[in-house]
Amino acid sequence: MIIIFVGLSTRYSKNNIDFIYAGRKLTALPLMLTLVTTWYGAISSVGQEISYNGISTWLYFSLTYYIAAFIYSEFISNRIIDKNISSITIGILNHMGKKAAIVSIPVVLLYTSPAPYLIMLANIINNVIFESNHYSLSLFLGLSLSIIYCFKGGFKSIVYTDKYQFLFMFAGFVTLTIYIIFFYDYGFKRLAETYYSNTELFNIPGKQGYMYILAWGFIAILTFIDPNFHQRTFSSKNKVEIKKAIRMSILCWFIFDMIILFCGLYTIGTNSTTPYISLAIDIYSGYPLLYGLFIVSILSIIMSTIDSLTFVSALIIGKDLKSIFNKKFNQKDIKWGIVFTILISLIIIQFFENNRIIEIWFVFGSYMVSALLVPFFCIISGIKVKHPLFLILAPLLVTLYFDIIKIDWIISMYPGLVLSFILMIFLKKN
Repeated sequence: MIIIFVGLSTRYSKNNIDFIYAGRKLTALPLMLTLVTTWYGAISSVGQEISYNGISTWLYFSLTYYIAAFIYSEFISNRIIDKNISSITIGILNHMGKKAAIVSIPVVLLYTSPAPYLIMLANIINNVIFESNHYSLSLFLGLSLSIIYCFKGGFKSIVYTDKYQFLFMFAGFVTLTIYIIFFYDYGFKRLAETYYSNTELFNIPGKQGYMYILAWGFIAILTFIDPNFHQRTFSSKNKVEIKKAIRMSILCWFIFDMIILFCGLYTIGTNSTTPYISLAIDIYSGYPLLYGLFIVSILSIIMSTIDSLTFVSALIIGKDLKSIFNKKFNQKDIKWGIVFTILISLIIIQFFENNRIIEIWFVFGSYMVSALLVPFFCIISGIKVKHPLFLILAPLLVTLYFDIIKIDWIISMYPGLVLSFILMIFLKKN
C-alpha cells in the first residue's frame, strides 16, 4: 500500500524528459537507490542457485557484476553521455543504421523482459496468499501492483518507490540474519552440519565448473549495454553523479550479497521455488510480524525490478522503435509500450518452467552478448564497420544454431561471440 501510494502520488508532467528520465536531474543518492533495487529482482533464483551450487554462486552472480559495474562507471558512463546513447538501440541507429537497429530491437526486448521476475512474484503470491491454488490470479495481482504507477509518473514514480523498496529489502534480510545468528542457530551448529553433509557446496568452482562461471562473466558484461544502466546514466545530473552512484551501489550490493549468501546457506535442502520464504516460515514460526516484514522485503526486491524492466522495454517499443522510422513519440506511445511489454512477457512465461528461472536470463543474455556486445564496443570506440547488419545478424544466427543442436561441452554464446570478434576485424573500415 505504501509503494502504490508513493507511486501514484507522483506529480504528472506532460514533459517527455520528466516522464522518461526524471528531468535528467538525478543526483548520486536516488540513482544509487534505484540501481541497487533494480539489480536485485532475482532473489528467489539466487536462493535456488545457492542451494544448487553453494558459495561459488557469489562468483558469478555477484563478483562478475561488481567488476562489470565498476568498468562501466569509470570507462563507459562518460561516453554514454558524450555520444548521446540513451539506449543501445539508439546507439546502433545513430552509428550503424536503420536495418541494424531494427534487428537489435527483439534481442534487447527479450533481454529486458520482466517475465522471469513475474514468474517469481506470482509464485510468492500464490504460495503465501492462495496456498498454491491460484497461479494465474497471483500473476495478475503481482503484475498490476508492480506497474500501475508507471502509467502516471513514468520513471519518476519508479525512482520514488525505489527509495522505500531499498529500505524494505535491507530491513527484511538484516532482521532475518540477526535472528538466525542470535536465536535460531546460536553457535552455528546447523551451519556446521550443512557443511559436513554438503561439502561440495562450500568448494569453488562448485558443481558447474569454471566454464559456467566464465559464461556468467560474459553475461555480467551486458551491464555495458543494459538499457537500465543507460537510462539511469542519461537521467543523471552530470557525469560525476552517475559515477558516485555506481560506486555506492557496488558497496551496497556487496553488503547485501553477503547477507543473502549467509541466509542462502540455510536454504540448502529446502527444494523450494521460493527458498528464502521457506526458510523464513521455519525460522519465524510463531512470529507473524517478523515473517510479514520478510515477505515485504522479498516483494520489494522483485517488484522494484519488474517496474524498471517493464518501463525500459516500453521505451524500446514506444520511443526507440518510432525513432528508427523518424517518427515523433509521446507519453501515450510509452504507455502503449507498457501494455505490449506485458503481453510479450505473458507469452514468454508459457515457454519456461517455474524452477531455475535463471535459464531465461542465460538464454536471452547469450543472444544479447553474441549479437550486440562487440557492436557496442565499436560504437563507443569510434570503430566504423562495413555491413553492420551482418555484424549483428550472423553471430545471432550462429548462437541460435548452437542452441538448437545443443552440444553439451559448448555454451551457445561462445561460437557467436567469437564470430562477432572475427567479423569486427574483417569488417573494420580502414
